[in-house]
Amino acid sequence: MRDIAREAEQGMFNRFFSKYMQRWHSHTGKDDIQVGIFSYHVWSTLGWHDIKQRYRRSVLGPFWFTLSTLIMVGVLGILYSTLLNQEIKDYLPYLGVGLVVWQYISTCFNEGSNTFISYGYIMKQARMPITTHVMRVVWRNFIILLHSLPVVVFLMILFGHNLTISFLGVVPGLLIVLLNTVWISIVLSILCARFRDILPIVTNIIQVAFFFTPIMWSKELLKDRAWAADINPFHHMIEIVRAPILGSEIDLLSWVFSIVTLVVGFLFAHYLMVKCRDRVPYWL
Repeated sequence: MRDIAREAEQGMFNRFFSKYMQRWHSHTGKDDIQVGIFSYHVWSTLGWHDIKQRYRRSVLGPFWFTLSTLIMVGVLGILYSTLLNQEIKDYLPYLGVGLVVWQYISTCFNEGSNTFISYGYIMKQARMPITTHVMRVVWRNFIILLHSLPVVVFLMILFGHNLTISFLGVVPGLLIVLLNTVWISIVLSILCARFRDILPIVTNIIQVAFFFTPIMWSKELLKDRAWAADINPFHHMIEIVRAPILGSEIDLLSWVFSIVTLVVGFLFAHYLMVKCRDRVPYWL
């Protein structure tokens, strides 16, 4: 009986693997995003490889991210809590989560815009879902995010804050942020492959957006002009991660805004992929 069950299991695996490999080689713009995202064994391995190569022969390795985050949050927290007359025990975690999530989002914007240009040599030699290259970039930056967030949690505990049950809300928050950066990177990588002038434009927009996003300052300071934060998509993506960690209630608007942005964004990314998938290699 065990042999029969093993053969049946092996047969199911072979059929699944055969079907998967067929989609891997015969994918089109219509299913490129789907096949690319589910090829996690490819982009996860490549993402880890990028992290290892970046810190090859380093003693601390990826934990340099953790150390640099600790130094940056500590220095800026002490400085701006004094300038803004804020209690450091409350301001430091607020600033820390905001900076860590912002670094992830801004890096995905900048590196995502350059993805197809950077990996064009692979795209010209091997037929594979081009979404795989985007997932590679997003995944390696998500690893850095996961290295840095525990530093903020450590600082919270150090300053006397207790983690509550609402902390579990950080899981769906991170998932939504991750998926949002996926479609954003897909769109930007396609547009920047076709129009190279978009890359410096994106860089400048990100630099300006940092000062318009409640990271180093809170939304409450805007008072009757709080609408400026409500229409800022970066604010909502940061808030659905920051609020659960700090133990505060997430504004329903942040959930709705982030989810709607996610759905609309993937529809637009799918549209671009259908229209431009086969043209991208010729633009590189």
